[in-house]
Amino acid sequence: MPDRTTRVRKTPLSRREEILEATVARIKAQGVHTLRLSDVADKLSVSPALVVYHFRTKEALIAEAFAWAAERDLAHLRRLIHGLPTALAQLRTALEWYAPAGEAKGWALWIEGWAAALREPVLREAGRELDLRWKDALADIVRAGRVSGEFSTEDPTGAVWRITALLDGFAVQTLVHRRAPDRDGATSWHHEIVTRELGLDAADLTPLPDQ
Repeated sequence: MPDRTTRVRKTPLSRREEILEATVARIKAQGVHTLRLSDVADKLSVSPALVVYHFRTKEALIAEAFAWAAERDLAHLRRLIHGLPTALAQLRTALEWYAPAGEAKGWALWIEGWAAALREPVLREAGRELDLRWKDALADIVRAGRVSGEFSTEDPTGAVWRITALLDGFAVQTLVHRRAPDRDGATSWHHEIVTRELGLDAADLTPLPDQ
């Protein structure tokens, strides 16, 4: 009787995504500088030649892996805030997820990217673009809140840069130096700068029971 077992061949798109996901996992585990194409290939049980076929160089692979991870984070942000009735609810939800004490799991990856960007021009350019896209997404929420009267700021973009600068600093302290305040302390500090920047009361940032 003929063998009906067939091997499903992956499309180029699905194979690229699989490689990118494996690359992100390896970067989180071992960092950027020690990463080899063979490490990614080993994780997928494929040949290094297959990885090279799709991405040509290690630098190109790493840059695309960061772009892929950023796009995934931005898509997750859009899902989190979709359907929320006010700009305040959207901002509150976004910041709870973004904050180092929150549920975002990508901080180790981004800190690796920042460090590697000091020496890698390709990563520096990619990182700058991705960082701007993230800030733009938050600034869009703040601009909407300014129009609706929920926020009081003449400079939505500047406010977002200052808020995220504090949160990024917390991330470094928490993951690298292990010297950040506890969750309640960190939350209090970032609430303080958000209220100051956007003309809010501290109570405005307390999640409602159904959120």
